[in-house]
Order: sequence, then C-alpha cells, then structure tokens
Amino acid sequence: MLKILPSALALSVALIGLNVTVAHSQPKACPPGLAAKNNGCLPPGLAKKLYTVGEVLPEGVPYELITDLAYYGLDMPDGNWLYYLVDGDVLRIADNVFTVLEAFEILFGSN
Repeated sequence: MLKILPSALALSVALIGLNVTVAHSQPKACPPGLAAKNNGCLPPGLAKKLYTVGEVLPEGVPYELITDLAYYGLDMPDGNWLYYLVDGDVLRIADNVFTVLEAFEILFGSN
C-alpha cells in the first residue's frame, strides 16, 4: 500500500498541474467594441497609427481635406500647410511635400 500511495499522489499532482496549465493558456475573448475595429484587439492608444509626425504621409493612407475649420476649432492655415483628417485624427500637413507637421487630438464634449 505504501508503494501505491506515492504513485497516486504524483499522478494527482501531475493532473492538477496539467489542468492549471491548460486553464492559463486559453486565450481571453476580445470585447465586442475592440473586435469590431479589426486591429488585433488592441486598445485605441496602442493601435498602430497610420502616420508618423515629422515624416511624409505614406502612400495609400486615406485622408480627407478639412474645409470646415470652425467645426474642429482650428485656425486658418497660412498657405504652406493644410489640415487633413487621417485615421480619426486632425493633422497639419505641409502642402508641398505632404509631411505630417503636427497631430491634434480633437475632443468633442457634450453640453
């Protein structure tokens, strides 16, 4: 009986350890809001930006010229740069070479 007890104990410890390992290795579900973004379940602050300040906006990145400056609370451009909406951010981009000069986080409050 003494020979069977250590073997049974070792077997039960191995099985318990196996269950714990399996429980920790299962992936967690992505929340529906992040899953809808199709970015690998990354929170907005960690998702890769489509642009880099100080560099030329890469080809193929969708952008939209901002013409309603008052809506975004922006000053008039000086002629050497314009405002564009890129990936949900407002960018100040040099007009002649399309270099991203500055990025603005636009916050809309509810009154």
